[in-house]
Amino acid sequence: MKERYMTTAETLLELQRLDLALERDEASLRELPELKELARKRAAYQKLKAEAAHLMGTRKDLETEVADLTHEQAETEHEVTLTQEDAQRLKDYREVQALEIELSDLAKKLDKIAFNLKEKESALADALEREEKVNAYLAKFEQALLNDAQATRAAVTAVQERIDATRRDRNRTAASLDATMLDSYEASRKSHKGIGVEELRKNVPSVCRMALTEASMEDVTRAGSIATCPYCGRILIQREVTEA
Repeated sequence: MKERYMTTAETLLELQRLDLALERDEASLRELPELKELARKRAAYQKLKAEAAHLMGTRKDLETEVADLTHEQAETEHEVTLTQEDAQRLKDYREVQALEIELSDLAKKLDKIAFNLKEKESALADALEREEKVNAYLAKFEQALLNDAQATRAAVTAVQERIDATRRDRNRTAASLDATMLDSYEASRKSHKGIGVEELRKNVPSVCRMALTEASMEDVTRAGSIATCPYCGRILIQREVTEA
């Protein structure tokens, strides 16, 4: 069977159909619900990571404080031991009394250290528990985000492949027009927000819908299958007219 080639008028209509399909699919890709949802989850994930980092910092600070207090406690206890040993060797009442005051001060210091240490150890235990919970949730969130990303990639790929195929068809179709006609099409498309071609149905253009007068019909008919709409300025196609 002999292959049928499209007329210039048909090519213009097909080119517009492909351009409109591209616009729809590109808009669909930008507004893809999966992409918006993934962006929302990624933002939540970043907040969760920031919280986990903050909790880790808090826990490390508490660990440092506990270690410092434990070290201070050990040093103070050692100081108490040395002071007690000194007290056993002393005979002078005033020296013994001074050491007793020193031991009393050290005992108060140990009490304060023990109190602070207990508070910090309790805070550390709470911090560890919170950090473990957040890290466990973060690990689950990461896996869910990965699964969502893979599903979204599949959805994006499907639309993108359709866009790529349409763009190839569009480029082939555009290449079949002569340069002057293609320039006219692009100019009309730009001037009319993407719809630069319309068909004449009886005496009514398909887009602007302004019925042509008898005189306008005669002018359009004389122009052939490809004319210009006297009202809106779009390229006007007449399918009934045979191209030369």
